[in-house]
Amino acid sequence: MGADRVKVNVNAMPRANYFPKLEKTDTSMYMLGWGGGSTDGIFILQPVLSTYNGKGDGDYNYGRYSNPKLDELTAKVKVNMNAEQRLKEIREALLAHNAETNHIPLHRQVIPWASRSNVTAVHRADNTVIPNWVTIQ
Repeated sequence: MGADRVKVNVNAMPRANYFPKLEKTDTSMYMLGWGGGSTDGIFILQPVLSTYNGKGDGDYNYGRYSNPKLDELTAKVKVNMNAEQRLKEIREALLAHNAETNHIPLHRQVIPWASRSNVTAVHRADNTVIPNWVTIQ
């Protein structure tokens, strides 16, 4: 098997069994969906990519990997109020994460909308419908 392949055996199970198993770190590989309305980098850096510390960092880092550079930058992002510097730190933290192979992206959820030809609606990135942004002709 080449270095660019991962072989897994799927062990599908109900959520009620799956998440307790992950919380005990009783898995060699796992699938985790993550997203939400906010696109701020801290909402993936802190809960998913940071080293688990039992105090809110890495709570969903079920693989328990650690990247000290990412942790250092995430700590800065948490408190930095300078938007330009903070964005630079977010980018550096993500680059530090991407320099290693800790996650294998499998799927990016896109929520398509459909409407009649006389309805125009703005499809926001966070999938929020703003009634004032919908027109019916």
